[in-house]
Amino acid sequence: MLLKRFLFCSVLWLLLISGVQARSVYQINLELNTNTASLQGEETLQFTNESKEPLKELFFRLDANSQAKMQVREVLSADKLVLPGHAYRYNYLGREIEDTLLYQVFLSQPLEPGQELKLTLRFVLERLPQVDRSYYLVDDPNRLGLGSWYPRLVSYQNGQWQPEASELSDYSVSVRILDKLFAISPLAPVSLSSADHTYRYSGERQSGLDLIFTPDLLLRTADVDDMQLRYYYPGKLQKWSTEALQITEEVLRFFKQRYGVFPSKRLTIVAAEDSKYPVIASQQLIVLRNSFAEGKNEARSRQQLTEWLVYGIAQQYWGQRVRQNQLVVPWMTQGLALYTGQVYMQQKRKNYLLGDQVTESYLRSARQGWNTSLQTPRLILDRLPLDSFAALSQGKGYTIFRMLDVLLGKKVLENLEVQLQKRYLQKELTVADFQVELEKIAGKDLQWFFLQWVQESHVIDYGIQSLQVSEHEGKYKVTVTVQRLGEAIMPVSIALVLKSGEVVFHLWDGVNRSERLSFEVGAEVKEVRLDPSSVTPDVDRSNNRFQNQN
Repeated sequence: MLLKRFLFCSVLWLLLISGVQARSVYQINLELNTNTASLQGEETLQFTNESKEPLKELFFRLDANSQAKMQVREVLSADKLVLPGHAYRYNYLGREIEDTLLYQVFLSQPLEPGQELKLTLRFVLERLPQVDRSYYLVDDPNRLGLGSWYPRLVSYQNGQWQPEASELSDYSVSVRILDKLFAISPLAPVSLSSADHTYRYSGERQSGLDLIFTPDLLLRTADVDDMQLRYYYPGKLQKWSTEALQITEEVLRFFKQRYGVFPSKRLTIVAAEDSKYPVIASQQLIVLRNSFAEGKNEARSRQQLTEWLVYGIAQQYWGQRVRQNQLVVPWMTQGLALYTGQVYMQQKRKNYLLGDQVTESYLRSARQGWNTSLQTPRLILDRLPLDSFAALSQGKGYTIFRMLDVLLGKKVLENLEVQLQKRYLQKELTVADFQVELEKIAGKDLQWFFLQWVQESHVIDYGIQSLQVSEHEGKYKVTVTVQRLGEAIMPVSIALVLKSGEVVFHLWDGVNRSERLSFEVGAEVKEVRLDPSSVTPDVDRSNNRFQNQN
């Protein structure tokens, strides 16, 4: 079936992927030009059509890297016939739109079910991401700035082209570089031919391919029980390398105690310079923002490093071991990765700065009126002027788990995490699966919660309208008028701060638009606060406090 437009796709894009129907084999020859920060590439692809219908065309993604520009220059068949191809074009509102991030190749004859095809693509990649002369060829699944660096075949599954789906592939790569660089690979060793300065790499049944070329990163290694840990860092971070390894080992043991297993047998961490995102995680790889620039507060840098490491390692569980369907933003895996970071920092009796940061990203988008429904197809969100990963995957995802923590308790969520790690290991977790598992463990119907926080784009906005206090025989009657200004409904705590210093808490169900609540306390009230711990994502907290003017 003809691929419909990415931006205004139909609900058919939301079909769940039941299994891999094709396996691709990539053989890639590259030449890396460090003077122009560009790649010249030739990719030979073997592909078997394991669907039930013939394919007249193929599609390749060119958009996984948000910084670089990729261009396909030529596509050849096995018998060296040049195949026509161009950026995908579609009509919308009477206008022809060209999507330069998707490349369409027309086959000379239909590829029948069970038939194998061999193609060669010649391409160039300009503005290759680099940090301090290091080059990152990383299949970043969230496309945060490193991203895929070769034309990647779009998966055809269940009678649909699935641009966001990934499937296991085999890779054989050779990279020729005239400069002397060191190669880092998290999944398999890289060999170097000194005669022609060519690096060679191969891997089987991988969801992506990660290679990093660097002139001067240093290496420290450690064994955490039966897990091999490699930590690469610039020379200026020498004094922090020991502490970084210690923190990493401690975080890994925290997760092993929580889930019973390490995320993998090997883990590679590369410390890079400052970037837009603190952590980019791929299979057995964490690219970590350098938080130790000269002049920074060391205590704050140490806390940032701890938060980023626990978040990066958590993504090896939530995103790698357990995956979320890629047609929508990965709010479950990202939310769980960030929530477990909160649990870890609470055990350390530390504030969770990263959690505060991503929560504010969500609240900012909600205040601006963006559609924050988590069922909006990712293909639409990716092409809007909204950082959907920060606002929705991270921000709203973390906010949801923080509310579930208060609503159901930490033990329920911990039991849920363990169950998901066992039942959905190397599988895709759907929202329906997640809801069923959570309701089973919690023993509650949570349809109302999923309706307003996952399906809808409602926001929370509670406020205090008035406060009245009267005294009778040493007792004080407090009448608080509260309002629900937003559409979302959540139980919300009310704190009565007494002049004696005591704080009395009550819970309001938050259902009615306006309600008068009366309480009796033993001392005069100084002020009233709604949601004093900022648990709910209230978009306007300016009306959440009311002082007694008497």
